[in-house]
Amino acid sequence: MDMEAEADKLFRLSSAVGEIHSSISRATDHNDLLTAILDIVGALVLILDKDGRVIYFNRTCEEISGYDFAEIKGKCLWNVLTREEDAESARVNFEKILKGNYPAAYENFWNSKDGSEHLIAWSNTALVDEKSEVTYVIATGIDITERKLTEQRLQYLSYFDSLTDLPNRTLFYDRLSHVLGHSRRYNQMFALLFLDLDGFKFINNSLGHDMGDMLLKMAASRLPKCVRESDTVAHAGADEFVIILPLLEKVQEASLVAEKILDAFSTPFYLDVHECFISMSIGISIYPDDGDDIDALLKNSDVAMYQAKNKGGNTYQFYNPEMNTRALRRLKLENNLRKALERNEFVLHYQPKIDLNSWSVSGVEALIRWLNPQFGMISPVEFVPLAEETGLIIVIGEWVLRTACAQAKHWQDIGHKGILMSVNLSARQFKSQNLVLLIENILKETGLSPESLELELTETVVMDDAEKAIKILREIKNMGIHIAIDDFGMGYSSLSYLKRFPIDCLKIDRSFVSDITTDTDDAAIATAIIAMSHSLKLKVIAEGVETDGQLEFLRALDCDEAQGYLFSKPLSSEDIKVYLASKKLKSGK
Repeated sequence: MDMEAEADKLFRLSSAVGEIHSSISRATDHNDLLTAILDIVGALVLILDKDGRVIYFNRTCEEISGYDFAEIKGKCLWNVLTREEDAESARVNFEKILKGNYPAAYENFWNSKDGSEHLIAWSNTALVDEKSEVTYVIATGIDITERKLTEQRLQYLSYFDSLTDLPNRTLFYDRLSHVLGHSRRYNQMFALLFLDLDGFKFINNSLGHDMGDMLLKMAASRLPKCVRESDTVAHAGADEFVIILPLLEKVQEASLVAEKILDAFSTPFYLDVHECFISMSIGISIYPDDGDDIDALLKNSDVAMYQAKNKGGNTYQFYNPEMNTRALRRLKLENNLRKALERNEFVLHYQPKIDLNSWSVSGVEALIRWLNPQFGMISPVEFVPLAEETGLIIVIGEWVLRTACAQAKHWQDIGHKGILMSVNLSARQFKSQNLVLLIENILKETGLSPESLELELTETVVMDDAEKAIKILREIKNMGIHIAIDDFGMGYSSLSYLKRFPIDCLKIDRSFVSDITTDTDDAAIATAIIAMSHSLKLKVIAEGVETDGQLEFLRALDCDEAQGYLFSKPLSSEDIKVYLASKKLKSGK
């Protein structure tokens, strides 16, 4: 109900009460009837004498105020019920009524006996004698406390985020527009920061949305402490935040704020019993250098944020024009990636694995390549993370597995027995619910025996949820498929879990192999991995072997297999067929 409708209702109610009182009060034996009527009208009704003293107080007044009529009778209204700060205005309004100058419906607060406050909308009717002098004033009111609270809440939600209590997009755009106009007028610089929580999706998915919301609240509470009161911190939605830094003297001031934020997020968050570490990726655009309108500044700060995220997160990046070129390329790549399968643009290359005892080819690793008409040959380093992010890795990974299995079966059919086909599984693939069924179906379709297939998973993937990973790996292992842990040494495996994983092989990451002959730390790590693997009866493969020195070092440690450019680069299906047909490699080459 709007104010105009309420005022009209109050006026009609007040007039009706006045008429009832005038007609009935002339017959004193009807006073009980008058009281009964005024007690059931559902509104506050009280009667004041010309000095403002209460001479009637209906039941609704008693219920709302907490006072009995006997406690109020004869007392001046604004000295008892009206809030102290409203008392003077209430007295002034009453004097206007006595002079015949009725104020329109107005609102004031009542102090109830229990200390609570009620907002009352009032209307007044004056009763006059034969000399036209006011004898009584009938005040009629409606308690509008709940309506006002609802209005205030709706008003708040129009401009503030209900989860974080930070300004929402509406208020953010309003303030950004104001800052932009002021900066144009006075030729001043300001910064716009676009922030995204690193790893939020993992916490939200693993611990649940309630914990995710709790984390967002905690993150939101830290941000305002990193900026000035004149700055604006807003929740842009999901795990994204934006900050406006007006009136900057130099660009470095934005750097200082970004560094404060990164430092503020260096301490852990405690979500019930869970200790979580989470960081921020921050992109910064500066007015007017990086844009002279809202859309440009937002787009460029967003682009800069993605550059920070591509660097591993927990850092900040200022926008520069080159970022737009990279961002545009990324957008085009994503659009092309969605159509690459149906256009048959993917191919598999195969890199041989060499048995260091027999010097024979023990297997090959299938590696995807993308040959796009517009961009040419695109590195997996560039498009695989994009496929992971967009979820396209699921269908691409299925194509890789099916194609590799079919190829391995073809090689077997033409005489190349005993060649193990290794296929990498992505994090998303490994977490998909139908993974085991998919593998079974592909093996049936292609006719490849399970013993001829090896699935490679990174250490990080299997340690993400170790207990669940053990269950899935056992199902795969029970099918007869080989399992290898790729990039070993780069993650944080617990040895207690490692011995429980039903795996066959560990692959030493190339980063340890590259400096194995010159860096004592890398040499020590490789030595420890090989010794530990053999103690667990696991095979060890070193990847990225490129020099004779590296090879001899690994052979001295009894490393089982190796792969790398020293033996062969990844080859096409036709070239690998020639490679496999060749005689055994000579010792050391």
